[in-house]
Amino acid sequence: YNDTAEFYWKFFDESNTSPIGHVKVEVVLPGEVSKEELKVFGHGPLDGKVSIQENSKIVYEVYRLSSGEMVEARILFPTSLVHKGHKIINENKFAEIMKEELGWAKKADREKNFNILGILLIPLIILLNIFLAIRLYFKYDKELKPEVEIDYYRELPQDITPAVLSKLMSIQGVGTKDIMATLMDLVRKKYLKIEEIQDRKKKDYKFILIESDTKNLKEHESYLIQWLLYSIGDGRSVTLKEIKDYAKSSRTQRSFVHNYNNWAKKVGQEFKKYNYFGESKEGLKTAVKVIFMELGAIFLLLVLGILFRVQWFIFIPLLFAAGFTGFGVIVYSALIRKKTQAGVNEYTKWSAFKRFLLHFSNMKDYEIPSIVVWEHYLVYAISLGVAEKVISKLKIILSNQDMSLSNSTYLFFMTDRSGRLNSSLFNSFDKVFSSAFANTSTKSSTGSGGGFSSGGGGGGGGGGGAGAF
Repeated sequence: YNDTAEFYWKFFDESNTSPIGHVKVEVVLPGEVSKEELKVFGHGPLDGKVSIQENSKIVYEVYRLSSGEMVEARILFPTSLVHKGHKIINENKFAEIMKEELGWAKKADREKNFNILGILLIPLIILLNIFLAIRLYFKYDKELKPEVEIDYYRELPQDITPAVLSKLMSIQGVGTKDIMATLMDLVRKKYLKIEEIQDRKKKDYKFILIESDTKNLKEHESYLIQWLLYSIGDGRSVTLKEIKDYAKSSRTQRSFVHNYNNWAKKVGQEFKKYNYFGESKEGLKTAVKVIFMELGAIFLLLVLGILFRVQWFIFIPLLFAAGFTGFGVIVYSALIRKKTQAGVNEYTKWSAFKRFLLHFSNMKDYEIPSIVVWEHYLVYAISLGVAEKVISKLKIILSNQDMSLSNSTYLFFMTDRSGRLNSSLFNSFDKVFSSAFANTSTKSSTGSGGGFSSGGGGGGGGGGGAGAF
């Protein structure tokens, strides 16, 4: 041109089908020229770099050139370097080229800023969701303080069944130990009785129905009798072996699991009557609103990104950050089960009662209750998970008392020939139901160098593949 010489060349064009890890292009001008007399531009990926070096050398460098992306150089330099050039256009072009490049540079800056915004939003969204989870915890999930702090509670805090107690005290809810506790409680209440059966191989236990009128029982208690004695047994009795065989049989496995789930649901229905936990879902509603606002904002950014040709890889971690942490917050808020004040008070009392069961043998001033009382305590010790420890302490205490274990409802069947307590009955029951459930359970721009712009595409040259480089 009249006012500038131009080198405008595309080294890779959009037809390139091979991704390249590193592209480096060196352009050497045909003579010495100062940096001030040069204007250099690069077109292609926004993370590309162009620099002016010594001896009139201009270096273009790109890392991670994807297939379909171009690498293009545009250099303006004095016409004196190519005074013998034959490709001459008789017009002034310098100002027009600079204006064009300035427009592309501004567009590239917008894209870069958009990409930076996307990158900054990733930790921002993660921090926002962490803050949201903390906020939900303090507002909807933080445990209330009990009205009275208690070290030991020496009597039963409340008249509830062992299975309901287990729902209050344990995150896991009811389990096989609570079936055992409920059965023992029914024996204690004299709806059932236990008989020991000794065959050639090993000892077994039979539960016999002695009171068929269950109208005074809780629904889950009467359902347990119906399930074990009528569905598995003969309507009059059932042995531990019969329960085990019923659960093992491929013909009745599904029925066993179905009945267990029904029993657990009935425990849950009884548990709700005590209002130990609040029913508020405000935490979940808040979490869903915030997460959907986040996703809406990301969708808006995505639309704007399409308009500004933002690099797609920016949105992958952004969506992952919002989706993964947001899903976690929603799940957490859905699982929030905050105890009411009544629930906290009862939880505190039962915890104190549990400590009493573990430490009563060390209390010198404590008057040991009768066997009848201990049988009542022990069914709750089963659901509290401390039955074996309590039995080990009772061995010492009851052996020193002048009382007949034959007057008990089930402790009598936990004595050996010497009259000392052992946990054989509990162990047998635990093995049967553990085995039963084991059987049933087996069957996620100035032109002075720097960065590239996304404009251009008007240069000559090009090539279809990596082999052209």
